[in-house]
Amino acid sequence: MYKSPTIPDLNSEEQAAHEAGLAVRADAEARAPGWIGRTVDVALNTNHGFPRGEARLALQLGPAEEVVAALLPALLSANKRMRRRSMTLLPRLDPDEVCRQLDPILESGERNSRRAACVALAAIGSPASALLERLTDDPDGAIRNRARRALDAIAARPPENGNRSLSDVRPFGLPYRDEPPPRPQSFAVAAFNFSYGVNLGTLVRSAEAAGAEAVWIIGRDFYYRPSTKGTDWWLPVETFDSADDCLARAVEEGFEIVALQQGPTAQPVWETEWPERPLIVAGNEGDGLPTSFLDAAALQLELPVFGEIDSLNVAVATSVAMYAFRGWQARQQQR
Repeated sequence: MYKSPTIPDLNSEEQAAHEAGLAVRADAEARAPGWIGRTVDVALNTNHGFPRGEARLALQLGPAEEVVAALLPALLSANKRMRRRSMTLLPRLDPDEVCRQLDPILESGERNSRRAACVALAAIGSPASALLERLTDDPDGAIRNRARRALDAIAARPPENGNRSLSDVRPFGLPYRDEPPPRPQSFAVAAFNFSYGVNLGTLVRSAEAAGAEAVWIIGRDFYYRPSTKGTDWWLPVETFDSADDCLARAVEEGFEIVALQQGPTAQPVWETEWPERPLIVAGNEGDGLPTSFLDAAALQLELPVFGEIDSLNVAVATSVAMYAFRGWQARQQQR
């Protein structure tokens, strides 16, 4: 008799990190007084990736002038770790504001601060070219060399031709900062009991890119937010305690279950007729989907594998399925 996979609890470290990350996000969403300073503190001083990732994303949504000003003391710090974390955060912010506030550091900053500023400017790219040109005359030879290498790297990049791709628009490629565009009814994605937070985060990012209505997470919902690239600020992400709860909600909202799992009755993704409004469900990396999803499925799909390994990464497989549905949908509209 089939036994539903056990959903593991978070250990104490994971639970504490999860709660700290959720607190950072709630603070930022509410724009609570002093939230930028508290978020900078988490981004610079917390070692666990979950709350630090929450903070890194949240800072991109704050006023650039205030966020840059809050990060600069770390760039001027004698603490090497603080300088490194600051110089990786600054290029994610508005480049003109970062350059404006870094400008005085080129004249008065300590050697280590100027070196850190040089790295941050190199990551910013062409908007920082004028400041990097100044650094090619720095008294310190190591900084002069860094600046020249940065300018060479910027010059070697493909020209933008005045046409910035969305991936150049902060935060993380999203072209809007206030409200997301309306999402037409199309499809949603559900993830059952994923073991790895990075897979869940990647799935959320792919779902947002493919225009999903929502991502539903059943069971273990501890996901690594940096791998979402900020998309879960805009895409609805909901959690369910059990498969039955998710199935009931699917019926309520008019979804038909499409189970993504290999098996004797599974159809290849490129040979199928999709339902008009699918809920694409993927299962745990090791155990797959419980029978309740398979029994309820209007369609079971698989991605045939032609190499030696027997399966794809679950987030990759689900991403392929989402775009397979989009391709089918486009062909229907052309008929």
